[in-house]
Amino acid sequence: MAKVIDLEGQKYGILTVVKGLGRGKKEYEWLCKCECGNETISKTSYLRSGHKTSCGCLRGRSNYKHGLSQSPLRNVHANMKKRCNNPKNKSFKNYGGRGITYCEKWETFEGFLDDMLDDYKKGLTLDRIDVNGNYNKENCRWVDKKTQANNTTANRHITYKGETLTVSQTADKYGIDYELFRHRLKKGLAIDEALKPISAVESVTYNGETKTVAEWARLRGMTYYQLKKRLMRGWDIDRALTQPLRKRDK
Repeated sequence: MAKVIDLEGQKYGILTVVKGLGRGKKEYEWLCKCECGNETISKTSYLRSGHKTSCGCLRGRSNYKHGLSQSPLRNVHANMKKRCNNPKNKSFKNYGGRGITYCEKWETFEGFLDDMLDDYKKGLTLDRIDVNGNYNKENCRWVDKKTQANNTTANRHITYKGETLTVSQTADKYGIDYELFRHRLKKGLAIDEALKPISAVESVTYNGETKTVAEWARLRGMTYYQLKKRLMRGWDIDRALTQPLRKRDK
């Protein structure tokens, strides 16, 4: 007879193994306590394989709301685990590589769903409130993509006129294109200069000669708006003036 593996005290999804009940018809069975308060009996193989992770309360609720086999939340959960566990994942260096992991309950999709399903709405993304903290119910929320972008470690904060905001938030507040603002800061411009809008009267220096954007555009055989668009996309002045126009730019 095979030796019984002691599962007492182990957690599987939202089930905690309370005690062994002895061998059933085919294998050892366990009494489990579900986080919803119910008790259920499960075989060893069902628990260890992940086949059973709740008393059944999750399955009924989540299948009704989302159809779990095709729910986008499955991808959210799977991608979270990859970022934390897989060194080959492109985002691993910013998550698992920094020691970011997830709570034991979220090892299974059902456990993740139990904590996060109620607040989920289509189009929202999973966000950690503390970007240096782990994935768990207390540190996670559903937000839109812009809110999440403002909460990443890669998003630099700057202080201007006594107010500290992210680069994206500052660009929004002062009405300037984010990519242009970011590019100017990267080039070393002071915040005051970086926030200046590109206009027809803004002076641009090229090869030691200073002219307005409109004047440079006329000299190069393009419209003011064609040149302005290039500059707003973060192009340096040399590239903006010398790269030939493509058909879709004309």
